Amino acid sequence: MRGAIHVHSTYSRDGRDSLPALREFGLARRLGFIGLTDHAEDLDPAAFAEFQRECAEQSDERLRLIPGLEFRFAGLKGMHLLALGLTRWIAPATPEEFFDMAAGSCGLTIAAHPIYPRYAYPEVVLSRVDAIEVWNAAYNTRFLPDPRAMQLLRRLRQRRPEVVAVVGLDQHDARNDRETRIEVPDGADPLAAVRAGSFRNVGRTMQFGADAELGAIRGAGLWAARAVLDGVEGVQERSVRWLAERRRQAPRS
Repeated sequence: MRGAIHVHSTYSRDGRDSLPALREFGLARRLGFIGLTDHAEDLDPAAFAEFQRECAEQSDERLRLIPGLEFRFAGLKGMHLLALGLTRWIAPATPEEFFDMAAGSCGLTIAAHPIYPRYAYPEVVLSRVDAIEVWNAAYNTRFLPDPRAMQLLRRLRQRRPEVVAVVGLDQHDARNDRETRIEVPDGADPLAAVRAGSFRNVGRTMQFGADAELGAIRGAGLWAARAVLDGVEGVQERSVRWLAERRRQAPRS
């Protein structure tokens, strides 16, 4: 059974897709589950209750919509934590409060897109998070996983071998499906299977397990391919900025 996680709906201010639309998206792609992670700052207790209700309404034996939220924290730029399978409203102000409140209230916690906080996390995150998102398909890792995030995961697993690597869509618009999936055994509870390490990460260009181990040859190839891809994307970004600056400076007729 395949599913997708780190998906946003219209419950997020920047989400395009309603929950019924995401159900159609999932069924069209033969997904068994979608892990939603709408922006916590865009909801309140009443909206979250409606979100839960609608997720249940749009779920059946073919497809399960799993409610969850994405949290950010003052003073910790770029550090976002995901809580999937959240059963109650929580409003943590700090990472410590996030893990305290999530305990017993959600099925899986994830450190999202590690490139944003530059792969640096407070000790409370490293000591309590369930998973690291090593392939965020919306940003710098659209075609390949992030080898630095994988490196972070492997270092963390030396002292916490239960932490797993996951792939996420970070999807805000279903018209642009970037095809990262999580594959769990048929009939399994998706979040329980991920926490137990009983799953595979699947993307456009490669697959790997919960430990993100690629082997020496595949690992070296990933680093080389990422260097090329990052170089190409850097040139594209500089070209876009240059064209924008030329348009800004061009005299108006």
